Amino acid sequence: MICCNNPFVIINIDDNDMNLLLIETYLQEVDATFVNFTDPLTAIEYMQKNPFDMVLVDYEMPSMNGIEVTAAVKRIDSDAPIIMVTASDAQDTVQIKALMAGVNDFIKKPIDKAILLNRVRNFIKLRRAIVRLNDQEKYLRTQVDKATASLHKTIAELTESYITLEQKEHETLRVLSRTAEYKDEETSNHVKRVSGYAVLMAKRLKLDEAEQNILHFAAPLHDLGKVGTPDNILLKPGKLNDHEMKIMRQHAAIGADILQNSTSPYLQAGHIIAASHHEKYDGSGYPQGLAGEAIPLYGRIVAIADVFDALTSVRPYKKAWSFDEAIDYLKQNSGIHFDPLLVELFTADLHEVHAIHTRYQD
Repeated sequence: MICCNNPFVIINIDDNDMNLLLIETYLQEVDATFVNFTDPLTAIEYMQKNPFDMVLVDYEMPSMNGIEVTAAVKRIDSDAPIIMVTASDAQDTVQIKALMAGVNDFIKKPIDKAILLNRVRNFIKLRRAIVRLNDQEKYLRTQVDKATASLHKTIAELTESYITLEQKEHETLRVLSRTAEYKDEETSNHVKRVSGYAVLMAKRLKLDEAEQNILHFAAPLHDLGKVGTPDNILLKPGKLNDHEMKIMRQHAAIGADILQNSTSPYLQAGHIIAASHHEKYDGSGYPQGLAGEAIPLYGRIVAIADVFDALTSVRPYKKAWSFDEAIDYLKQNSGIHFDPLLVELFTADLHEVHAIHTRYQD
């Protein structure tokens, strides 16, 4: 794991020296240190003993293929983003197996410089955002320990310190919630509207202010996993085929993996939301096929908020529905896709819903 002031280290693995040189040349604009390996086993030994931040790995290599390398990397650092370089004729099953092993994105040969540069920059931003958040959590714990040990500090000083730290954590969460926007054409107003709708339902459920606050910052993380979805699928203007849909649906599990095992209540909630916001009340959703109240409450809330906003927004593959058409859709799918109680609460008084819809127009 890097510290924010340390150089960003990219491990580059390919059994062909020319490919290693080509990738490093294409990425010379990136502020990073490259460590190149032609032997995957040597690369793994190096990563076991030295810090690193990202891995670029070729799929076809004689001693180990890219999927095997990915599995080894994830055992060393489960958060490190991995981009796999594949031949243009790589089988679809290869990509599915690679995603299941932990690969975050793919670059096809021959390598396009602009695509490679954009993908690597995006993952650098994501990696640094996660590191900042982890550092912030450690800092918060340190401050609490110091406050407990230092009895001479006044309650006023402790309160002021806590407020400042909470504001910093909220700022980091906002940065993290914007990460998926670098690949997706959804705007920052999309996550603001989803957050607003989610908090509105929390209020109408009479959840306490602490839970409303958690939903406010966690709901925008629902599609964080889209950073692991290939651009040709994520930005496709037409309908996805079955294979493409299978890969697209991986974003729920990817987002959950990114946000798991955190001590932050915001990231814990984000993990739950990322994993469950595509579940359906009748059990026909994904990734787990949960039904009814087996779906976490936060997931049921964000499912309504996300679908309603998607329906009323322009997407590469569709026009925006009218406000009334989207409300009718929620009612028609009450008890099928959505929690009936939440649909009833959401649609009972549309004044506040409409206010959020118009306040954050794209």
